[in-house]
Amino acid sequence: MASLAPYNISLTSSSPAFIYEPFRDGWYALEGDPAGGWRGSFSNITTWPSPGLNSIGSGVPLRETYLDGANVTLQFEGTAVYLCLTPTRSSFTFTVDDTPVSTTGPVSDLACINSGAQVMAYADDLAYGEHSATVRVNSQGNADFLFYGGLVTVGVNGTNPVVQGIDDTDPGWTYQTQGAWTFSPSSTNVTDSNYNTTLHWTCSYGPSYTASYTFNGSSAVQLLGLLTLNIGPYTIQMDGKSYVYNGSDLWREEQQVIFFKGALDPTKEYTLTLSNYDAAAPNAQQPIGPDYYPCAGVQKLILTKTIPGAPPASGSGNTTTAGAGTGNGASPGAGSTVSSPAGAIAGGVVGGIAALCIVAFFLWFFVWRRRRGQLKTAATTEIDPLPHPSMTEVTPYLLSDLTYSPVSTGDAMRPVREESKLEGYMETRRPSGQTIPTIHTPGMAAVPRSTRRGAKTGHYDTPAEAPSPAVASPAQADTISPTSPATASQGTSSGRTDINGASTQELVTILNRRLRQEYAAENVEMDPPDYEPVD
Repeated sequence: MASLAPYNISLTSSSPAFIYEPFRDGWYALEGDPAGGWRGSFSNITTWPSPGLNSIGSGVPLRETYLDGANVTLQFEGTAVYLCLTPTRSSFTFTVDDTPVSTTGPVSDLACINSGAQVMAYADDLAYGEHSATVRVNSQGNADFLFYGGLVTVGVNGTNPVVQGIDDTDPGWTYQTQGAWTFSPSSTNVTDSNYNTTLHWTCSYGPSYTASYTFNGSSAVQLLGLLTLNIGPYTIQMDGKSYVYNGSDLWREEQQVIFFKGALDPTKEYTLTLSNYDAAAPNAQQPIGPDYYPCAGVQKLILTKTIPGAPPASGSGNTTTAGAGTGNGASPGAGSTVSSPAGAIAGGVVGGIAALCIVAFFLWFFVWRRRRGQLKTAATTEIDPLPHPSMTEVTPYLLSDLTYSPVSTGDAMRPVREESKLEGYMETRRPSGQTIPTIHTPGMAAVPRSTRRGAKTGHYDTPAEAPSPAVASPAQADTISPTSPATASQGTSSGRTDINGASTQELVTILNRRLRQEYAAENVEMDPPDYEPVD
């Protein structure tokens, strides 16, 4: 049993699993007087209703008594039990397996938090097996004692338990004898608390009137049914054992745990059978009168499924914290497990793997980004000096060895227009002594400039009949103005100067000369302005 994991099942005081002595509800003709035994009631009930089959309570179900020596007993198979109670001007004795137990816990524990009880008596760390827990009332006079039910810890094989509900209309159910069981749809039910608002019931009493369900893959099972005034003794048979209970109740209470069992083997197949019969009471009748046989009702089967695996090492027993069940205020039979680190460990492993994947991704992305940047830098800086076959080393451009004079910066900064080909040079001088280069191409005629620009208009007076243009030979020396000595080209082979050896001022002058050549080529009819030398 050491491999079983704890699993909690909540029970209300109405569950037939609790055995009340000397009786569980009292005779209705005495209005359930609690002076002689236990009386069923609810937390919001202040007046006793007329007896009937459809008395609906309000609030939390409870059992109360004034009787000194009254007791309630729970027989269970598990490792712990938690009972919720309120002794009003009375005391109690709590025993487990006939051994007094004095441990009590806060009612804020989840086993009792919704019950309204003032004391929680419990016993935990029990060896797994069958146990009997009893509360005996020590009362003087009319001192009231209230009992609200509690919680029991059973065992399950595996971890991460989940529940599966089986409705009474599930085709897996087998109802015998045929025609003895009645299906009650929602339209005929007094309340809507039935699972899926349906119910199967029978008032045929005998060992052959049964409801059976076969299942496997479960570690625990709970059977929920109807309790009311005409419900009587019944027998549960499962795994070769028989369990006898009595479901009589002065109130109509539905969805109550009428049987539970843990420590099932998920690999085995089980058949649970309810018989509307008690061999010890073959002539049982309803309390409302003779010749009325007791009834039985089935509403729901709860199967607890688990994942195969060993439970944590600390799962051998419970503490008060471990009693974190749903409490009496929740739906009966709702189970919970003791806090287990298995889920946290699994979540931690998954989270750790996810974190490692994220870190690995960011490292890969960083390395890839860095390598990509290096490749991109190399691609932009390591350029082949001659990527195209047509690109060769630059050959210096050689100009004629011409005489020139420095020009002003203003002339040198004018826009430059590229010339596709230079065919020759003609030079004329300004009145100031500067040389004016003029470019002639084979298709361009040299136009004589003999007329000066007017002082006011700034235009040139061109003769009406200009002589026919003559094509100048590149080797022919031009006539220079007699006002300044002319410097003619001495030949194309003897007078060339390499511009790579020229100074900055010389380069500027050469550029100015080329600009003026372009200007002269585009403005044939206009000469640059003449300026008179300053004395």
